[in-house]
Amino acid sequence: MQQLSLGLEQFTGNLPNKPYCSDNMDFGLQIRPKHLALLKRYIQPNHPYYTHFFVFDLDYPTAYIDFFYSMVGVPVPNLIVENPENGHAHYVYQLKTPIYHTNASNDKPIKYGNAVYLALRSVLNADISYSGLITKNAVHKHWRTHVLREQPYTLDQLSERLDLTTRQINKQIKVDEAVGLGRNCCVFHTVRHWAYVEVRQYRGRDNKFNQWLESVIAQCCSINAQFTDPLQYNEVKGIAKSIARWVWKRDGYAYQEFIDRQTRKGQLGGKAKAEAYNAKRAQAVRLKGKGLNNTQIAKQLGVARYTVIRWLDGVSQ
Repeated sequence: MQQLSLGLEQFTGNLPNKPYCSDNMDFGLQIRPKHLALLKRYIQPNHPYYTHFFVFDLDYPTAYIDFFYSMVGVPVPNLIVENPENGHAHYVYQLKTPIYHTNASNDKPIKYGNAVYLALRSVLNADISYSGLITKNAVHKHWRTHVLREQPYTLDQLSERLDLTTRQINKQIKVDEAVGLGRNCCVFHTVRHWAYVEVRQYRGRDNKFNQWLESVIAQCCSINAQFTDPLQYNEVKGIAKSIARWVWKRDGYAYQEFIDRQTRKGQLGGKAKAEAYNAKRAQAVRLKGKGLNNTQIAKQLGVARYTVIRWLDGVSQ
């Protein structure tokens, strides 16, 4: 097997374990284990819940050479994956710390990452309709891959070169403007504000947390459906779960009911378990009376031999 450079090892090492992949986008995508997906021309660079890479599509013939002659001051991509037939390329920036998409309790990295992504896309003059779901596979022989930087970037390092302001980073993202990580931010903020009030409707209901979760998922899906390039359902569901738990725990009434319900379940479970053991203990005594030894009784009842000994000792006493 060909020895990969550090930059390419980091690329393959951070890919999802079962990414989308394809040899021909006209025939759609497949999900394959990573070792098989790496044989395909196109591959999914980021996990649905994490962003390890910012990927940009430069769909013009001088995409590679332009970086050296007309992009002065632009952060150096870790990889440029070029199509040798037409010169189009994907610019890949690797992040030192991946951005977690579904943490409703801490969305600052998502907002920061989104601002950096949009600024980079602008200075690179990259395709604004590119979703980033699939990229040219940097280790496939069909492409010409250039490793320009092996060290991953922090968001601060990228931001310093892009002159981002605090206002840009904290700008509220509207539904019709949401792309990339901005979609996650938009779902978070739109749905969490709705959830703070809506959660009150689920106080005192039977099976209320599950009903509450389903309601939050439905609300997140509704917002997601308005995006030009919607998030995948599993990613939306992950965001919804995080919001539902976050808001539920911070609604004092609802959270206390949750604790009370878990306590009741534990008590009922303990009683049910005790009753089941009582029945088996009585059965063990009957089997002993029929002449079975402890090992045979344990095997028949599906318990440890030591448990049978303890049960029978208790009876004899």
